[in-house]
Amino acid sequence: MNRWLLRTPLLRVAIGALALAGLAVSATVRRALRSEDALATDSSAGVAAALVAPVRVQGYAVDRVLTTVTKDPFHPERRRPGTRFRLPGEAVAGPAHEARAVEIGVRLIGTAVTPDGPGFAMCAWEGGAPRIVRPGERVGDWTLTKVSPGAAEFATPAGTTVTVWVRKAGA
Repeated sequence: MNRWLLRTPLLRVAIGALALAGLAVSATVRRALRSEDALATDSSAGVAAALVAPVRVQGYAVDRVLTTVTKDPFHPERRRPGTRFRLPGEAVAGPAHEARAVEIGVRLIGTAVTPDGPGFAMCAWEGGAPRIVRPGERVGDWTLTKVSPGAAEFATPAGTTVTVWVRKAGA
């Protein structure tokens, strides 16, 4: 090669990187070959046997698995459970007063919350026409206190707070 070509810094860096990559590949191959030799010669310790032997895991009984397989999740008569699945220690989420709110007649149609403001809710009181309500305004006897995505909190004349959730489609 020409001497002027070896003097360019970019070529020197490329040659150095290529040499380092070659060293890394050779070290990796050497380490891989050495570990295979160690497994082949050290069969008395049981290391190779432990790697080859299947691990027995407690599983489900065959009849339980077959019962599950026969339940078609896409069958037309299959329906969603009435409540959402919860872990054993998980608290029940959702409003405690939702049934009471439905009895009284407040229906929450939708909410809109902005990052810089309180937002608003669209509600109907006892089957009336829906209207937009902002926090502090009244709907029937109740006062809207807080709006969150999918829910609105109202203060009743008795001083209690009731959270009303937007009904899901088809509910």
